[in-house]
Amino acid sequence: MARRTLRKLPAAPAPAQATLPSITVLMGLQNRKNRKNPAPVTRRHRNITNDAELEDNLHRIHTTIHAERPMTTKRAYAPKQAEFQSFCRARGFQDGDTVTESKLLLFLEKEVVYRPLRGPSRKLAPGTLAGEARLHWRSVRAYVTAITDLWQQQRTLGVNSHPSPRETTAREYVRTLQRQHAAQSRSVYTGKGQDTLLDGYSEPELRRIAEKLWGQTAESPANTEHCLRTLTDLLLSHYMLARGNDWGAAEISDLFTFEFPGEGPTRCMPLIFTTRAGKTNQDGRLEAAGALRSRDPEICLLGTLAFYLLFRPRHWYSTRLIKDAGDDPSAGISYNTQRSWVSRAFDYAGVVSAQKTHAGRSSGAKTAELRGVSEAQSRRAGRWNPDQMVGCYLDALPRKWGCFNLPRAVPPPPALLSMIWPELDQWVNGARKPKDLAGTGTVNLLVYLREVVLQDSAFLIDRYPRSPVWSHPVFRHPEYRPFTRRVLARANGNEEPDRLTLLTQALPQFTEHLLTAEARHSAQLAEATAAWTAEIAGLEARLTSAYTNHLRQTLAEATLQIRLPEAGLVPALAPAPAPVPAIATVTMPDLELEPEPALADDFRVHGAEESPPEYRMSRAIKTVEALWQEWMTGLPGQPTVPALDARWGSQWRASWRSEVQWYSLRLEVIREIRRISKARRIAEISAMHTVAADHRQSSRSLDDFCKQLRASRKLREAGQRAPARARR
Repeated sequence: MARRTLRKLPAAPAPAQATLPSITVLMGLQNRKNRKNPAPVTRRHRNITNDAELEDNLHRIHTTIHAERPMTTKRAYAPKQAEFQSFCRARGFQDGDTVTESKLLLFLEKEVVYRPLRGPSRKLAPGTLAGEARLHWRSVRAYVTAITDLWQQQRTLGVNSHPSPRETTAREYVRTLQRQHAAQSRSVYTGKGQDTLLDGYSEPELRRIAEKLWGQTAESPANTEHCLRTLTDLLLSHYMLARGNDWGAAEISDLFTFEFPGEGPTRCMPLIFTTRAGKTNQDGRLEAAGALRSRDPEICLLGTLAFYLLFRPRHWYSTRLIKDAGDDPSAGISYNTQRSWVSRAFDYAGVVSAQKTHAGRSSGAKTAELRGVSEAQSRRAGRWNPDQMVGCYLDALPRKWGCFNLPRAVPPPPALLSMIWPELDQWVNGARKPKDLAGTGTVNLLVYLREVVLQDSAFLIDRYPRSPVWSHPVFRHPEYRPFTRRVLARANGNEEPDRLTLLTQALPQFTEHLLTAEARHSAQLAEATAAWTAEIAGLEARLTSAYTNHLRQTLAEATLQIRLPEAGLVPALAPAPAPVPAIATVTMPDLELEPEPALADDFRVHGAEESPPEYRMSRAIKTVEALWQEWMTGLPGQPTVPALDARWGSQWRASWRSEVQWYSLRLEVIREIRRISKARRIAEISAMHTVAADHRQSSRSLDDFCKQLRASRKLREAGQRAPARARR
């Protein structure tokens, strides 16, 4: 009613704020004319005012939402939506640019799917002209997503009541294009090695890339900063499993460090990077990544970052981490510049990779997998499916403590340290000491990087003696060469290590032996506990059953003795007085009577087999560890599940349908633990901790996690049956 009234009013300015006073004035005039019945007019006025305010508020919130959208979303959607609207205007549809499924499909057929590329593309096969190529199916899907977003806007504003345009036909159309593209790729043998272990670089190739970039600093001194920047960019993406565009907006204040005690004989100072922005983080969620120093100084992230900051101009304390080539220190590196230099680095080393700026994230994850890193650790490091409990330590560092040992970490002389970024001494202890957390963390990182520069330079200065990096005065100080000789002697093993270092070197094998013995002992203890628990539960069940049967027999006999006179079972009395037979003389074998049903049940219990105990698994268990404890060792005062299965089979849970389903789902966790234990040849307790880590990483409830394990098991069984059927 409100909309019809607004259209009947005289023309008013477009903004809703200017329309409302006109409505109020007209309704005031109407109230003065209809004073005989003011109540309905007041309600009508209130309804119109509320409707107008609701619509105005909806428009304002919609405008705010679209104004605060991520810039990447705007750049992706706006041109495609404008192209669709131009298509609708050219066609002259009666309802204008109102989005419907039929319009979307016509737009895709006429303007998107079969049109040639509008410009050159780096993804074209060699020798293919832009006019001969067509859009990839993913680009068509991007059009569908953008037009669906336009439909959502129209629906929010109340001008489109049609269903979603991508519900049925549009979605199937995109899938058809995907299948056609896959068939075409197979026919021309394109993309065979893409997204495989061949796509990217290996660890030796990464080392060769670093060697070539360091060599380019000597051959082309003008590009020294660019080479160090590119190597820093690659190592950041490799070790932190980050995307290439994660570093465009990163600032130096996003980096910090602090000491992790108890990590080994060498002081452990990891590089920590925090961010609240990214491709999959548009809501300001805090994410963190970390990296430790590498044994190889050429591919050490902290060392390369230190040399890059050392060589850069002095006024960089509040600038971008990976800055552009211009003079503006606050300008982040552009994508084209980043990709161009990464491609150049790959060409230097002869690395063939379809991925460029994204190669570090994928190759880093593949390297971690080849090194035996678990999937859960890789997920934390790469921030895939993060949860709220994951912090900086879990994101970045290994869970095994006491494993960090770096022989070249020799403390440099104070005279050398003070020559690198001498202003830092004022920031550490002077009046310029920062008061905020980010500033303190960055200053601590720079103080530590001074040591890293001196320690890593002992290896690199002789490998690349002509690099402009060594023009810094610290490398000509009289104390520098004696320091490098000490570093090389320690790294080459010429200097006798201390006892803690010797212990740490033997610690991995000793720790593995202890873990194996502990796992074996835990398994034996669990088996013994389960056996004793089962025996105790069996004794308790037998005692309870015997006592119950004895009590029922006693009650049945007493009840029978009481009912015998009432049933007329005593012989009739003679007219002459005669003694009545005693009740005690009536014995059970002499009686030929049909016991009552209640008594019959009592008699059947006597002498029958024991009944299974009434036990239900706990519904309060939410973790794999608690489920394993209930299953293998039993809850306090309760039997174990294997003991119940061994004695009663499925009888103890057969009386409740819900218990059967509950048991069946939880059994999937036990099967997965035993499968991992057998496949990896580890103790079941260790396999249990692996499954528990997977459960925590999945962020699922225990019930959903069990269903996921069941689906995975069925897929494995189906894959195992398929070759057998093929052989038959």
